[in-house]
Amino acid sequence: MKKYILGISFMVAVIVMGIAACSKSGSDPAPSTPNTPTNPNNPSNPATGGASVTISGFAFSPASVTIKAGEAVKWTNSDAAPHTATDVNGSFDSGTLNQSATYSHIFATAGTYTYKCIIHSTMATATVVVQ
Repeated sequence: MKKYILGISFMVAVIVMGIAACSKSGSDPAPSTPNTPTNPNNPSNPATGGASVTISGFAFSPASVTIKAGEAVKWTNSDAAPHTATDVNGSFDSGTLNQSATYSHIFATAGTYTYKCIIHSTMATATVVVQ
């Protein structure tokens, strides 16, 4: 009986050490941010420069940003209500951004991009000017 208990104790110790070794890893990627839509145009090393837009009080602030081609714009929803940042010509769409969610889009081509929130049609449109 004593050998049986020692054998079980040894097996339990091996299992516990194995679980502990698997659960701790220094190379684990950072956890993803909840409610943040994925964006194939946002590489892991985003473009330098760019601009930030806050969605607050049912408005985009600032209402217009100017960036260079190859730079990104990052939208952050600070409202409790969900919003989108959707290009009126369909070149980008954040999907639904819940409170505190972010969306980034890299603009490769010069031009003026007008966007809106498709959830709230009464919100004013805004623009991204790409030089």
